[in-house]
Amino acid sequence: MFEVEGACPFPPELAARIQVKGDPMSVYSISLFLHIVGALGLFAVLALEWAGLYHLRRATEASQVREWVRLLAAPRVVGGPAALVILVTGIYLSATRWGPQGWIVVGLAGMVVIAVLGAVLSGRRTGAIARALPAQSGPISMALGRHLRDPVLALSLWVRTALFLGIVFVMSTKPSAAGALAAMAVAVVVGLAAAIPAWGGGRRQARMAGSES
Repeated sequence: MFEVEGACPFPPELAARIQVKGDPMSVYSISLFLHIVGALGLFAVLALEWAGLYHLRRATEASQVREWVRLLAAPRVVGGPAALVILVTGIYLSATRWGPQGWIVVGLAGMVVIAVLGAVLSGRRTGAIARALPAQSGPISMALGRHLRDPVLALSLWVRTALFLGIVFVMSTKPSAAGALAAMAVAVVVGLAAAIPAWGGGRRQARMAGSES
């Protein structure tokens, strides 16, 4: 028997499955790529926030504060879309390939918590810093200094970073729902514990600034 040129030697159903799995531009592949890109974007946002917070707390001139506040505007622009991409692609991947797994629900819930903490705790305080900036350059005022030393900024960043690492751990190990919840609880505890020195230092500096004024 001779093989007809262009004919597929497999049954139609099996051939369709082979083509779908071998197609590098399938919807699943694109969604997985965007999911990873969103995670990288969120990592970049946290890195920028760490750099911004470090330099804001060491600034002595209003011009320095103004430069770093402008840098912190980038996380607010990039962070929302990155979190949205992660959520949308995660829901799609869960619905089409992974199924209703407990670790997926926990991971996506963690992303929502990160977004809420960033908007409610850090976003509002960064806006307060921008509003407290004087129009002219010069040494920072007492009021602006209190905003820069607000311990909630460090607390929010530590907890969100720990939650993000917890989500990466959950997505990598794929534990049970109970294991995923335990991992996220440990992440929250680690984030809170790491923020204790910054919280104590910020409160102490705020009291010192208040007594000097």
